[in-house]
Amino acid sequence: MKPATRLPNTRALRREPALGDSEMKTPTARIEPVLFDPGVEGIPPESVRSLALPGGTRMPAAAFGTFHSDWAQAYMKDATVEAIRLGWRHLDTARAYENEEVVGEAVREAIRRGFIASADELFVTGKLWNGHMNPKDVAPALDATLAALGLDRIDLYLNHWPWPNVHTPGCTGEHRNPDAVPYIHEQFMETWEALAKQKQAGKIAHLGTSNHTALTMKLLLRDAPREAQPVVNQMEMHPLFQQTDLRRAFEADGIVCTGYMALGSPKRPSRDTFKEHRADLQDPVIQAVAEEQGMSPAKVSLAWAAQRMNGSGGFVAMATRSDWMRDNLEAATGDPLTPEQLLRISGNDTPEHPGIDANNRLIRGQVFLWPEADGDWQVLWNDRQVFETREAYARFKAAFADFDRVRRETTVQDDGA
Repeated sequence: MKPATRLPNTRALRREPALGDSEMKTPTARIEPVLFDPGVEGIPPESVRSLALPGGTRMPAAAFGTFHSDWAQAYMKDATVEAIRLGWRHLDTARAYENEEVVGEAVREAIRRGFIASADELFVTGKLWNGHMNPKDVAPALDATLAALGLDRIDLYLNHWPWPNVHTPGCTGEHRNPDAVPYIHEQFMETWEALAKQKQAGKIAHLGTSNHTALTMKLLLRDAPREAQPVVNQMEMHPLFQQTDLRRAFEADGIVCTGYMALGSPKRPSRDTFKEHRADLQDPVIQAVAEEQGMSPAKVSLAWAAQRMNGSGGFVAMATRSDWMRDNLEAATGDPLTPEQLLRISGNDTPEHPGIDANNRLIRGQVFLWPEADGDWQVLWNDRQVFETREAYARFKAAFADFDRVRRETTVQDDGA
C-alpha cells in the first residue's frame, strides 16, 4: 500500500466561511490534518441517493463542497480528485470561491487517472456571484465559469444571493457597502431573464437559486416563465438550523432543497461566528445517536440531512481526509438512522418530540446589509424590506432619510462616553 499523502499547511489569502467543512478544533470531534490515503476504498456512485429534477435528470444528493476556509484552499485540487476517486459525482462550485480553475484541473486530473471517463459522469453546480448580477455581465460570468471548469454546459447554475451586493474579500463583519440595496424584484428579474437566455442557448441545464426567502421565491415563481422556473434552492440547513417550514413551502412548489453548512462549518471566519452559536456536532442528541450507531457525529448529521423529510433533499460537505470523505458520502447511502433517531433530531411539532432545531443560523449575511436595514441583519431573511420596483425602493429610501434625520435631531445620541 502506498503511504498516505500529507500536504504542506500553506495558507490562502481569502477569508470565507467553509461551507460544509467537516473538521472541528475540539477534543471530541475531528481535527484538521490533510491526509489522502489510497488504501481507503471508494463507494459505488450508483449507491448514493439521487434527487429527481425536471426532464428526468438525477442529481446526486451528496455534493462535494469546494468552498474553502483559509487553510483548505491550497488542498482543493487534490481533495477534489480524491473525492471523485472515492465516488463523489456532484461537485458544488461558485465563482466567488475563487477556485473554479482549480476544480477544473481536478476534473481533468481525475479523468487522466481513470477515476472517471469524462466530465459527463459528474453533476456540477455553479453559481452567479452578486457582482455579476447586471444583465450584461451574466453571459461573460457564465462563460468564464464554463471555461475554468472545462465544460460546455453546466448542470445546475444558481443565482448565489437575491441581491447584487458585494463585499471586500477578507472583510470583517462590520464591513458595509454604501451602494448595497435590498431585494428589488424588477431588478432581479432582469438578471433572471439573462440567465434564462443562457439556459435557452444550451449553456445551463437547470436554473436554481441560493439563499432565497419565502417572499422572493414567491415573486420569482409568479413571474418566471415555465421553462425558466427555478428547480433547486440551496440554503443553510443543519441539525440546529433545520428551516423545515421554508423547505416545505419550496418543496410544495416543486423546488428541491439542498443544504450548505450541513456540518455547521466550525471553521468559518470570525465575522460569521457569534457567542450564541452552538456546534451541531457537539449536540447531546447527535452525539448520543452517533454512539448508538457506532458512527461519527458528522456522519449522523449528514445521514439526517439525506433521510429527513422522506429523503427529498441533499447536502453539501467538504473534507480533506480520505476516510472522512468516504464517511460523508456513505451517509447518503441507505437509511442508517432509524425513524426514532430521526424523530429525536427533527421532532414533530409536539411537546413529546421537540427535536433539536435551535434556529441557530450561522450565516447572518450582515456584510450585505443596505443602509435602510439600519444594522439589523434579520432584515435579510424576514422579508420586511422587499420591493417590487426601483421606484418603490426610491420612495422608501427618501422617506427613511427624512426619518433618520429627524431621529438624529430629536433623540439623545449616545456618544459612547
